[in-house]
Amino acid sequence: MESKFEIGQKLKNKRLELNLRMDDVAKEVGVTRSTLWAIENGIGNYTIDTLLRLVSFLNMSIGIGTQTQGTRKRATRTNSALDKKINRFIVMCVEQYASSVNRSSGTIYNELNKAGIIDELKEDYEDMHGMSTYSINEYISKRLSGGVE
Repeated sequence: MESKFEIGQKLKNKRLELNLRMDDVAKEVGVTRSTLWAIENGIGNYTIDTLLRLVSFLNMSIGIGTQTQGTRKRATRTNSALDKKINRFIVMCVEQYASSVNRSSGTIYNELNKAGIIDELKEDYEDMHGMSTYSINEYISKRLSGGVE
């Protein structure tokens, strides 16, 4: 049986393969963007009805575990204004998480960078920048503990 994280990754890969924005999929499926983000990252609770709507919209079969995982592709970023927004987002993530665990931002940044989480936050900026601090902190915490890849 596949974990929630594995199912979420397959759903996310399919969405990216179809070049669909998270906002658009969430609207069509009838969930919030933060709910879809949580599902894709294996930390969300959802009903079978939500899963069926999502699977149907992405034109996947319910036998998700039998499909092969696609390669994730992202456009190259050349927009310096976007890079500044991403950097501000990274700083906010680091500072908020550091505050939540009562540790220094510098220490947390080094840990996140060493674990590759800073690069993941940059890569997933489009999907994550509208998420709640709680969701982002939960994602970082699970990644640091090895619970989310």
